[in-house]
Amino acid sequence: MIKVSRTLVAATLLLGLTAVIDTTHAQEVRYSWFEFGFMGQDVGKTATSFDPILNQTVDITATDGTGIRFRGSLGTWYNVYAYFDFGATDPTSIGLVTNDQGEFPAEDEFDLTSIRGGLGYKYSLTFKTDIIAEISYDSVDYDFGSLAGEDFDVDEQDIGGLLGVRSMFNDELEFRAHARYTNVGDVDLTNKAFDSDVLYGVGLGYTLIRGLSVTVDFETGEIDTWSVGFRLDLDED
Repeated sequence: MIKVSRTLVAATLLLGLTAVIDTTHAQEVRYSWFEFGFMGQDVGKTATSFDPILNQTVDITATDGTGIRFRGSLGTWYNVYAYFDFGATDPTSIGLVTNDQGEFPAEDEFDLTSIRGGLGYKYSLTFKTDIIAEISYDSVDYDFGSLAGEDFDVDEQDIGGLLGVRSMFNDELEFRAHARYTNVGDVDLTNKAFDSDVLYGVGLGYTLIRGLSVTVDFETGEIDTWSVGFRLDLDED
């Protein structure tokens, strides 16, 4: 997946916010729903491991993969809601094992699991447009297995936060955009350490039938993520 300019995405968020505030004749944003979807991620990370006993070096490049996504929201109580987001993909690990016997290319898939959960607060600008702020507990797990005895596995948990906008263009179409901070966004696989990241995302939801919509979302940062899903509205009138 091609990396997208953060400046371009940020500009899109601002334009979207301006547009949705002026929209009329739409239902209010919903905060009780469950979604199941198909997700893809572009990792784009490299790593190196050296074993002095075997005099062996393993170099890998983690690329892109696909998987599943479950997420949901429940609320609101005094404008507060609870949410969760679970994603699991299987990106490809392209490796090169170098030792006294020569160079040996290798390739395998690894498991990348991400979990977010926390509380959000919504502030209504209009009946159909809300500003949202969220605090989350984020967990990320890279499970590589091994190509030739090396160990690149790493996982971490830490806090994160999000500021965004949700708005209904009309009764069928929802626009959403956000900027998200996390302490487990970037990763150094060689040193097995996480760093913070700021990610920007946009999304759309379109109602297929009453209470059921199709969603499309994209988020860009050190790792790019996209998803397509079906959302079941739990508080449909």
